[in-house]
Amino acid sequence: MKTKIFISVLLLLGNIFSQSKIKIEGNVFNEDKKPLPMVMVFLSNSGDGAMSDEQGKFSFSTKLKDKIILNANLIGYEKFNKELDLQDQMKITIDIQLKESALKMKESVVSASSFGSEKGKGLVLSRIDVLTTPGGAADLFQSLKTMPGITQVSESAELYVRGGDPIETITMIDQALIYHPFSYESTYGSLFSNLKNEFIKGMYFSSGGFSAKYGNVLSGVLDIETKGVPTSMHSSFGISLANTNFSAEVPLIEDKLGFSLNFDQSFTKPIFWLNGGLEKFTAAPTSKNITGSVNYAYSKTGKLKLFGIYARDIQGVSVEQTEYEGTFDGNTRSKFINLQHSNVLFTKLVMKNSLSVSNYLNKWKLGVLDLLKTDKVYSFRNDFEYFINSRSRLLSGVEYEKRKVNYLGQIPNNDYNIRPDAQRKVIDADILDSRIGGYFELESANTFGIENFASAIGIRYDNIPSLKLGWINPRVNLSYKLNERSTIKTAWGIFNQLPDPRLFNPVDGNPNLKSMKAIHYVLSYDYIFDDDNSFRIELYHKDYKNLPLENSSIKYDNNGKGFADGVDVILKSTLTNGWSGWISYGFINTKRKWMDFEQLTSSSFDITHNFSLIAKYFIAANWQVGINLKYATGRPFTPVVGSDYRVAENVYEPVYGVKNSSRFQDYKRLDLRLTYFTTLFDRFSTVFYLEGLNILDLKNIFGYYYSPDYSERKEISSYFGRRTVVVGMSLGF
Repeated sequence: MKTKIFISVLLLLGNIFSQSKIKIEGNVFNEDKKPLPMVMVFLSNSGDGAMSDEQGKFSFSTKLKDKIILNANLIGYEKFNKELDLQDQMKITIDIQLKESALKMKESVVSASSFGSEKGKGLVLSRIDVLTTPGGAADLFQSLKTMPGITQVSESAELYVRGGDPIETITMIDQALIYHPFSYESTYGSLFSNLKNEFIKGMYFSSGGFSAKYGNVLSGVLDIETKGVPTSMHSSFGISLANTNFSAEVPLIEDKLGFSLNFDQSFTKPIFWLNGGLEKFTAAPTSKNITGSVNYAYSKTGKLKLFGIYARDIQGVSVEQTEYEGTFDGNTRSKFINLQHSNVLFTKLVMKNSLSVSNYLNKWKLGVLDLLKTDKVYSFRNDFEYFINSRSRLLSGVEYEKRKVNYLGQIPNNDYNIRPDAQRKVIDADILDSRIGGYFELESANTFGIENFASAIGIRYDNIPSLKLGWINPRVNLSYKLNERSTIKTAWGIFNQLPDPRLFNPVDGNPNLKSMKAIHYVLSYDYIFDDDNSFRIELYHKDYKNLPLENSSIKYDNNGKGFADGVDVILKSTLTNGWSGWISYGFINTKRKWMDFEQLTSSSFDITHNFSLIAKYFIAANWQVGINLKYATGRPFTPVVGSDYRVAENVYEPVYGVKNSSRFQDYKRLDLRLTYFTTLFDRFSTVFYLEGLNILDLKNIFGYYYSPDYSERKEISSYFGRRTVVVGMSLGF
């Protein structure tokens, strides 16, 4: 009886998989016959479809019969629709040509120091680049750190842009500012982004000289646009030694209504069990992330998008301090929700509105330190884009932001004694401010009627009523196309930003501080070999003024200053023999007199040389190998040259040498990734990968701790201070 049942099941399965399917394949290209990757090709009212690869090729199978509509969608291009007759067909091959949307200014890349996911943004970092960069964990911020203009100060995901502190770079999602886009925040920085790659439709990054559109920021801008209404049903499941995730895109009404959802849960215990290091944790780091969006197209041009992120992480790490060995307990929770509305008015006017709320909570406990930080932000933004003609447009907008930061708990009196019984300060401080901003900018593709001469000239105003502060910032970007392949660009601008909110605390700060100021000077040269191969070299100078500086009588004043000089170079290439990737190099010399720096000296972000090599190669049709080689000059630090014994506290106080006069050892790391792409049962797009982080087991450190009397120095290993192996897979269906 069991044998008969078994044979019946086999026959049933054979019948299911033997049902005739029709294979649909082809190529997607633009009007210049160049292949287009990341194009979604699908059949209407069906989950059948596929995304084009880097060569523009696509292939999928369907059981559908008779006549049906084939669709292809890519942002910036008109939708493609064609009726296919599937009756009596076994295979259909079709080429798809997409035309650029009518509402689009003629291509004119004006901004220096910029790159994005679209051709019109200049240098391109595609979603595929993010997904396949070895060691990047498919994380946007970790992948961005391989690009020019960002220094390798630490292994955290935070962006140190051209000598700037991470707070000098802002992140925006669908027009809304998000101040805490990271997970696993600790004293050593944050490790990954809370924004999942599956939701990113486009992004723009600038490391200097950026548009008047962006305010209250000194160094860099990351502007992200999330996806719209899903074009077809799609879901995926992934699992590795470190995490599991599930994502889905569900169209409810074709081209009108749909939602997307991603759930991500990390569980790092297996990866530490395999690679070692579990003994460092009292609670292995875990995190949870739920990201979702609902999109509604209520008219041909009118769209509503509700986007939200909920993220939480917990970690318990055994730490060795000079005076105390204990446990660092970190607990972070972040909520972000944004409602965006956009529409095209009077055929030439694009309007976008954003209303957002974010709520961030971070609790740190280590010895006497027991601090809870909350950060609540409410913001509204309205942007207009008016196409005067095909060669010029006017940008304008206003924004309002209300932010409240609270610090509650206790901190040590002296940073050299963090023991549980140490002297402490109890704090309960609110920092509350509102900011109003507005801007105008005119972009022209033939300024003064000069062919190939483009410009973006803007002015911005920001005001903080509670602090009685305001500033006006003019900015200019100029671009001249020397020929079809090469362009020279220059940028100049004034940028202001409020210092860290903690410095406005009336207890240990100065509520009367003014805004920091930076003046950017940028000169760059771009050479485009073809759509897949490009080169850029860029020189820059940043002049810092009004930086916060310690003052014995009023805690802090604005007498700080500094500068950053440097050059960034990148070569991005796709070679005919199957190799692709990029090489980037940055040189920087940056000094500051600020905070407790008594004189102009190398800043903590002065990483003189930064080098990244990303290379990927298809060793067979479905097999890709990739490497990520990083090298960076060691970070400056202030050495300990002796100590004094404090009888009352029974602890030694370190005596420091010249500020930032020493450097950590150079940072060196090689990551290797082997990826296998396949399709299971002609339907499920599947990726298997094996990744080795710091495969050569090179020693990198975060810093030092000392023996109790500071006579001996010991190293603190970095996140990837030892070789780490990760295996995983992703299944798309």
